[in-house]
Amino acid sequence: MRFLTVIICFLLCADCGFAQIRQQAGKTEIRYIGPDDLAGSSDAVIVDEVPLAHTRLFSSTDEKGNIIGKDNLNTQFKQIFAALAQSLKAAGSGTEKIIKLNVFLKEPGMMNEVGSLINGRFAKGMKPSVTYVAGDLSHPDALLSIDAVAVSERNSEKVSFVEKNKGFADVAILPKGPVVYVSGQAAKGNLAEATKGTLEQLRETLISLGLTLKDVVQVKSFLSPMSSIDMVKKEFSDFFKTEKVPPLVFVDWISSDPVIEIELIAASPAKTQNAATDRIEFLTPPGMTASPVYSKVTRLNQGKKIYISSIHGKRSESTDAELLEVFSSLNNVLTASGSDFNNLLKATYYIGSDPYSKSLSDLRPRYYDPKRPPAASKAKVKGVGIQDSGVSIDMIATVRE
Repeated sequence: MRFLTVIICFLLCADCGFAQIRQQAGKTEIRYIGPDDLAGSSDAVIVDEVPLAHTRLFSSTDEKGNIIGKDNLNTQFKQIFAALAQSLKAAGSGTEKIIKLNVFLKEPGMMNEVGSLINGRFAKGMKPSVTYVAGDLSHPDALLSIDAVAVSERNSEKVSFVEKNKGFADVAILPKGPVVYVSGQAAKGNLAEATKGTLEQLRETLISLGLTLKDVVQVKSFLSPMSSIDMVKKEFSDFFKTEKVPPLVFVDWISSDPVIEIELIAASPAKTQNAATDRIEFLTPPGMTASPVYSKVTRLNQGKKIYISSIHGKRSESTDAELLEVFSSLNNVLTASGSDFNNLLKATYYIGSDPYSKSLSDLRPRYYDPKRPPAASKAKVKGVGIQDSGVSIDMIATVRE
């Protein structure tokens, strides 16, 4: 392993009041914006153009799928981090290089305790970006599940995988270079039919981008009910056939029609006509209709990535008021990170009730340029992490030129 030189300096952004910490590990620079040693997270983490390991969703289970640490949050957290450490090590990374955690909780009230556990895993001032969601999990006795993004030292021109269970990858490494974020798509039918149909739609989207299934780095499925994960995984296995199934993440979704929505991240090695001039491309594949509030696909051709922790509103007199607070906070974090609303790549909106969906539709045009909105998925969930909040936004962005 190469010698790592770590230089930490504290800065204060006069305009925004966000503490910034810069870590230089070899030639890779990571900046932590607003690190909170109580919450165990940073407001945002900025990372250079480097290979990034994306994991599957990990729960505290043994090789037979039995839960480890029933009714014990601390034990389950430790087991998950041990599994993450093992898989990331095989991917040329480690838990100390994690820049983003997505934490799925059985109950929203667990967030503070989990934040304390996360805090204990990372050095002072070097906390990852963290997003919390609450709902049903893949195992009835699971208290939490986690997936991660981490800096990797494994450099390759193609996506590479780490797998423990034959056919299903634990980790995929996104190479340095262009990346695409594909918004959630949803086909009609029962869960098996809808999963297959949505995967076929996503394949067509990849083909239109000059990509194949081998370029996929991570797939996130919002589905109902979570108890049918095994059925969904079988559809993934049948669809990818001889290819490795990329890391899978599953989110409990309150929806009866459609019953599943699937989004993905993929490497984009294919050269595009505008790659040399446009850092970000906002794309509408053939057969789709452009929207002023979300792009069907965004492609980052070059630039640092910003992973922003979930931003929550506080329940107010209206959903509009709560979301206005969320967008104001998002603007502050973007400013502190050297970005703005024209440089958003991927949004995930978690809402607790239907009125938030209408408010999002009404308010996003105030903030987004209709020609360059981020790719996005929106999911109604049982909880957004904080008990007194009805909405949260998870965002990936890039720095301004």
